[in-house]
Amino acid sequence: MVSKLHVLIVGCGTAGLMLANLLEKACISYQQLGMYDELMAVSKKFGALHLIQEDLKHRNTFNARAPGLNVEEIYGDYTQVIARYDLIRVLLSRIPPRKIFYNKRVLSTKHEDDEVVIHCHDNTTYGGTILVGADGAYSSVRQNMYKEMSALGLLPKADAKPLGYDYDCLVGVTKPLDPKKYPVLKDEFCEFQIVLGKEIPYSDVRENGTAVERNFRFSEWDPDSAKNMCDRVRHLPCPYGGTLGDILDETPKEVISKVMLEDKFFTTWYHKRTVLIGDGKVTCYKMLPFGGQGATMAMQSAVALANLLFDIHNVTEPEIARVFKQYYDARSGPGKLAVKSSHQTGSVMHMRGTFGNVFRHIGFNWMPRWAMKKGMDSYNGYKEQIAFLPFVKFRGTFVPRTNKPSRRMISGSNIAMAV
Repeated sequence: MVSKLHVLIVGCGTAGLMLANLLEKACISYQQLGMYDELMAVSKKFGALHLIQEDLKHRNTFNARAPGLNVEEIYGDYTQVIARYDLIRVLLSRIPPRKIFYNKRVLSTKHEDDEVVIHCHDNTTYGGTILVGADGAYSSVRQNMYKEMSALGLLPKADAKPLGYDYDCLVGVTKPLDPKKYPVLKDEFCEFQIVLGKEIPYSDVRENGTAVERNFRFSEWDPDSAKNMCDRVRHLPCPYGGTLGDILDETPKEVISKVMLEDKFFTTWYHKRTVLIGDGKVTCYKMLPFGGQGATMAMQSAVALANLLFDIHNVTEPEIARVFKQYYDARSGPGKLAVKSSHQTGSVMHMRGTFGNVFRHIGFNWMPRWAMKKGMDSYNGYKEQIAFLPFVKFRGTFVPRTNKPSRRMISGSNIAMAV
């Protein structure tokens, strides 16, 4: 039945591209995705997170390697740090260009008898069996779906509320830097330096006005709205040497963006033939960008959805609703946990005063190793694998729970039965 599916994916972030990659492989049962070596080549091992004062004096450290937990030995791999640009490039390289349509803006969606149709700003229309909204926190797909559900009295009040506002985040990727000027680039591990502002707002710069006014004034990931924020922080000292202005000057202006962030969990993920998925500015839950949780959750959700679509029995609306409910049941729990964790981490990092300093000192320096491992075990407790491809063998001493192979996989082989 998978061959009868025609999936429309709106959005080209980590969620949309990961799902597209999985759907490309859904009928090729004899190989894995084959991205491991390429991803390792453009990423670095995460070694530690350091908290430092605004005078750049060290305060606390969390180690993800010796003398902390040996993450590689226990869980099979270090956490890898990769630029979003490189991740998108790798994912994009494996999708046939003819299947990607650029510069499209979805204006409306419509459910018909046996398909869902999207209408774009350039008067083009596209129809498919299902529609996957992966187009960000201000998702046009979600807004159209919620509008339809609201008219039918099906939308919960919490989901109808506009997004709030907690933080301004300035993001960008520099050009290749000189290792002689920044020796940290030669290190085997990537280590984060978080500056905790006391008098000067190193870690949070806020705009004036209400949340609704700010959301109206600035569009997400808008380069034009970033300049003012850059000007306000460029004089600040950089933990790697020089000032933030030196880093900003090495960053192409077109890749510097300012985004407004907040923690938000949407409880409604699907309706009829439309389903939501997302990444760091996700469509069905929105969180702060600590530890890349958003992108990680997006790719895990893409695997879960692709597994369910591969095993779908037919393309009727009741069967699609059953699959979407299974997807929600599987991923809503981890989504809620990630949003809660994001909120707690943000609160701890931005807690001011003596109490905040003491709290962070105890958490980073006095937490026993068993407690740290218990938290990591919980985070790594379940790893969903691609059900229609050969499973990867877990390499660490900790063995997580995982899913079963697709019902279509022939026992004792790597071949899926045709339907």
